[in-house]
Parts: sequence; structure tokens; C-alpha cells
Amino acid sequence: MFKSAVNSICLAALCFTAPVLALDPTQPPPGRVAGDAPAEATADLHLQAILRGPGRASAVINGNILRVGDRVGEARILAVHRHAVVIDRQGQQQELRLSAPLIQTSRTQP
Repeated sequence: MFKSAVNSICLAALCFTAPVLALDPTQPPPGRVAGDAPAEATADLHLQAILRGPGRASAVINGNILRVGDRVGEARILAVHRHAVVIDRQGQQQELRLSAPLIQTSRTQP
């Protein structure tokens, strides 16, 4: 009887905590969509990462994964380089750079 009661309590606790554990911390807060950001927020673009795969490259800017031609606010992605992204904002080209890598690879790149 005691074992059955303990199992029931553990199962009930799991049912209440499982939804909390399943939340994705990278998602915007409830009630807010990624596209809801005010226009002033697009003035500050932060290059967070550059993702490279076979034949394509993407950039993570302000939490959004973007490729060449995509837009973030009023800026359009023109090029994704190894450590920088070139954007066009109101007819002016700007370069967003990654900070220096924390770990240097031992391989030399061509």
C-alpha cells in the first residue's frame, strides 16, 4: 500500500513538472512573437554565430537564423563570410563581425 501511494505521488509530481521541463528557453516569452520587436530594436544588430555547411552559410543575428537575401528589420543580408556578415541597411553596406574565437583550431584553412 505504501509503495503504491509513493508511486502515485511521484507520478502526480511528474505530471505537474513535465510541462515546465519541456519549455524551450530559446523561444520568446508567451504572448510575444519574434516578429513583434519594435523598429528601434532592429537598429542594434548583433551577430551571434556563423553556421557553415556544404555549399551554404547562415548567420545568427539577434537570435534569427538568416541566409543571403534574408531580411532582419530594415537590413538585408548581402554576404556571409567566415567571421563577418555584410548587410545593406538603407542603401549603405555595413559589416557585422564576430568577436575573436575563444578556441583556435590547429587545422589551417585554404
